[in-house]
Amino acid sequence: MERDTPAAAASAPHRHPIEFTATGSEYFRIWIVNLLLTLVTLGLYLPWAKVRKLQYFYRNTWVDGDALDFHGDPRKMLRGTLIAGAFLVAYSVGARFSGWAALLAALAFVGLWPALFRAAMRFRLANTSWRGLRFRFKGDTAGAYACMMPPLALALLPFAIMGLVVPAESGRPPAADPAAARALAGSAVAMMLGMLAFFAALPYFLLRIRRYQHGNYAFGDQQTRLDVDVGVLYGVFFKLIGVGMLGGLAVVAVGGILAFGRGAGIGFIGVAAVLMFSGILVLNILQKSYLQVRLQNLIWSKTGNDALRFKSELRLAPYLWLQCKNYLLIFLTLGLYWPFAVVNTRRAQLQAVELRTRIGLDQITRTAEREDPGAVGDMAADLFDFDIGM
Repeated sequence: MERDTPAAAASAPHRHPIEFTATGSEYFRIWIVNLLLTLVTLGLYLPWAKVRKLQYFYRNTWVDGDALDFHGDPRKMLRGTLIAGAFLVAYSVGARFSGWAALLAALAFVGLWPALFRAAMRFRLANTSWRGLRFRFKGDTAGAYACMMPPLALALLPFAIMGLVVPAESGRPPAADPAAARALAGSAVAMMLGMLAFFAALPYFLLRIRRYQHGNYAFGDQQTRLDVDVGVLYGVFFKLIGVGMLGGLAVVAVGGILAFGRGAGIGFIGVAAVLMFSGILVLNILQKSYLQVRLQNLIWSKTGNDALRFKSELRLAPYLWLQCKNYLLIFLTLGLYWPFAVVNTRRAQLQAVELRTRIGLDQITRTAEREDPGAVGDMAADLFDFDIGM
């Protein structure tokens, strides 16, 4: 018998589809209990609710005959929730008394956010297991600050301008105070330019963050990387703008036909309802679904290394139809269909992904076993390793 050559072996990777076995009815029971207990405890039950949700979803996510699991400690997640809540309270209270106080609270949160983000990634991966072995996140703090501080600083700039460039109240309206009017106009222009710069650089910022995330996932001796060119990501966003513009023109055309054509008989309220539904469909469901599908397929299909790689083939048409059905049923059931929609969406996203390996998963598992999984899991006990609600 002729042996397989290395080239032939390389051309035929092992395929491991991902299976998601959760059901809407099971998750509904978890969701309704979580919701009630979170309301009764004024939000303090939120970390325990999140653990129950993650455990249910992970234990129903199967790869090569084995399910994932989540081992997070709700008490550590509560600590992260309280820290994030403290910053929010400080910002809200500070805004009532002084723009400077609110700005300082926002700056403090922005300054700590990359470290908190890295801590949350370490916590999540260290408490996620497959075949009893923990994953790891190998990103460092410097990398988190490098990829996250520029967009955070640029996003904060308009608020800083609004709070600091506009002078204090002079007792007269801006129209009666030329200096105040000029300052107000200048701050408005600066805010607009800052926002334009942020949105223009958004694909680049997103790619930097995704490279930090997807380039630091590890299991055993395998660490992933993300190989995506920024030009491809800009192409996705330009097409998204085109989809929105075409959809907007379609909504305007529908409105014109209904108002001045045969559809005028349904009355003003009917026209307004049709336009509102069309706007939600185009500007929310269509654009959101397009972006989710394109980003998932692009990012996950470019995540991996020489030994393993993911492949995502989520299709837009079925996914868009699923989201339309979800929105409609959530509206008709006054929100009670929400957990079913979450499960259906997660199933569509996960089962579109396939893990492809050039070495056996058993070999990867044996390598991971030699790395003392207990120590890997214990790193989640560090002072700054906790969940922040990601």
